[in-house]
Amino acid sequence: MAKINKEESARREGMSYALKIAKEQGIEALEEDLKMRNAIGLPVGVPKKALDECSDKIKMCTIDTVKLLVAITLHDQFGFGKKRLREFNERFELKAECIDKGYCTWEDNIRVLREECNMKYKIRKNDKDVII
Repeated sequence: MAKINKEESARREGMSYALKIAKEQGIEALEEDLKMRNAIGLPVGVPKKALDECSDKIKMCTIDTVKLLVAITLHDQFGFGKKRLREFNERFELKAECIDKGYCTWEDNIRVLREECNMKYKIRKNDKDVII
């Protein structure tokens, strides 16, 4: 029997992975998994659970760094001390949780600031190189 090369081995691994998803979750789940993996270039060898864990860590790090940047700005520019910074942190965490739990959306917050403060905000998207 001939030795299987790396390319053929990878094909078979992909086919096995696809069959497992199709059997366990259906064709629609396989289609969604394929779209997600193509969109972000995620190899079959990386489980979605690992991607979700990594994504959650990145989100938490982003929240922490933004909160720190805002807090130091409020302290330096507007004289916020311990009490007001604590109040800011509590409110910031609440707003982040509201978005996370689906109680409001980014678009809701953008609309409030536009309507109540006449401020224009947007969230930049990097969708130029995404293939779905």
